[in-house]
Amino acid sequence: MAKPFEKIFAEATTTPSPHGRGTVSICRRGGSNNNTGSILVVAINRPKARNALSDDTYEDLLEVLERAKNDPSIAAVVWTGAGSYFCSGADVKNKKFDLASFQEGDPVLLQPNGRFMMAMVSFPKLICAAVQGPTVGIAASALLQCDLVYFSQKAFFWAPFARLSLVPELTASATLIETMGLSKANEILLLGKRVDAKTALDWGICSQVITDCDLSSGDPFHPNSLASRMCQDIDKRLLSLTNGPATAQVFCTLVKGARRSRMHQVLLRELAVLDQRFRNGEVLEAAKQLVIGAQKKKKKEARAPRSRL
Repeated sequence: MAKPFEKIFAEATTTPSPHGRGTVSICRRGGSNNNTGSILVVAINRPKARNALSDDTYEDLLEVLERAKNDPSIAAVVWTGAGSYFCSGADVKNKKFDLASFQEGDPVLLQPNGRFMMAMVSFPKLICAAVQGPTVGIAASALLQCDLVYFSQKAFFWAPFARLSLVPELTASATLIETMGLSKANEILLLGKRVDAKTALDWGICSQVITDCDLSSGDPFHPNSLASRMCQDIDKRLLSLTNGPATAQVFCTLVKGARRSRMHQVLLRELAVLDQRFRNGEVLEAAKQLVIGAQKKKKKEARAPRSRL
């Protein structure tokens, strides 16, 4: 039987604890300012699936964000991943790629992925990303909703929406252009350009590339993990200051509050088009063609003669 969320949350103040359906783990860090400025580290914990976002993962993330939003002792959330991947995007084995179930179900806005997007746009506190490895698809778009983003040297940013006949998700149709300009944004959105850590820094996707953090263990809660390094910076440079947690909340009210309404409208427009593309079969057809292409490539490689030394 799963533990009550309150118990898991309490245990996570000292050691990492699995949450909910087991797709994420959580732990608190910082809190040097009379425990009113804790940082909640949330790690997607599906390393065998490259931390792909299934419906269960979306639901777990939604529950954690809701609890963090309403807990006055938490000043910030740091999102990261277990293993080598930050997140490989939406789980293609998820039921949302089944056209029949999609036609019978709710619009995207009411599905777990749509509700997660809305929660990211609406989150009223600091939300940051420690991107220790590759980030793909919706996870890449989510970085543009984060207040701070750190990359490791092994991270890359890839939004291959066009390959699946998808649309820019989670406000990427606006935030990518605002971040790097129209031409570079379209290299990513239309041409599927994969952006390495150095380019991500140059283009404003992240603020730092940390080269000396621990990546070998795959443990997001390691004392020298990228997430831990980010927590140390946030705690030392902001939350441990006099009135630090209150200052963080003022920032969120002024900066994030000013753009929230506009981001909601962008997201709703994207979701309406995404819903249409799913229902008319474009996404399913593109997914099938990608699978067929991958199978043909695999067979061709298997038939190719091996070179002899």
